[in-house]
Amino acid sequence: MSSAKVLFVLEGEQPEGNTLARLQRAFPEELADLSEDLVEYVYSSHIYGLYNKLKEDDGFSDVIEVLKELYPEDDTLQNTKREDISQVFLFFDLDIHGLAQSIEQSCEQLCELFNFFNNETENGKLFLSYPMAEAINICDAENGLMSDDRKLFSIDDCIDDGFKHFANDLNRDSKTICRANCRENWLIIIKAKYEKAKWLMHLTSEELFSVLDQMQQPTILQHQQVLIKNEGVVATLSAFPFFLLEYLGAGMIAEMVDC
Repeated sequence: MSSAKVLFVLEGEQPEGNTLARLQRAFPEELADLSEDLVEYVYSSHIYGLYNKLKEDDGFSDVIEVLKELYPEDDTLQNTKREDISQVFLFFDLDIHGLAQSIEQSCEQLCELFNFFNNETENGKLFLSYPMAEAINICDAENGLMSDDRKLFSIDDCIDDGFKHFANDLNRDSKTICRANCRENWLIIIKAKYEKAKWLMHLTSEELFSVLDQMQQPTILQHQQVLIKNEGVVATLSAFPFFLLEYLGAGMIAEMVDC
């Protein structure tokens, strides 16, 4: 086992932690190294709160040092040295609704964060769920994410946990919902997320494999911003399939999901 650790910074305790655990169970061989070296840490605020903690006049602070300052009583965190961490991945929700600041300001901050968190072996790599992590739970077994009821979601409807209620209702009432609870379902969900990103980014190639490398987080945000600013909606996407694409590579993903 490697002495270097992989740090996952997750927003809130649920459902990101559960989703990560289910992802590891679905792909035990592919994620074996990650499972051995993983250190999870929960950040109890949204991405914009983290932005304000990290932001300095000349850039951003190191995320591990900031977490240490925020949680001085956490012995595991305090005993973790920066050189012990080989990779850092951050998973947050878009959470752009109900903030005191404008949507434009929030989008600018996200762009800054993506520019900073752009390499997992350096500052870290940021992955966003749109509009929230519960997007992993709304895939239809036959129609993926492209049916009218789950293709786009209104930013205004996210207020008061609106998207969580929507996702919960789908899971309770739909007989065709594809739950992220086994490898077979994960493969369906992963392919559906990539197809959705292909649609969002206006990628015209018929072969999904040929455009997987273009599905970078900053580029996805650029296309989401157009929808957010012009129509007040967001295309529903989960962060975890795109982490898997980053971690395993397009070639292995193409073999796994047959695209």
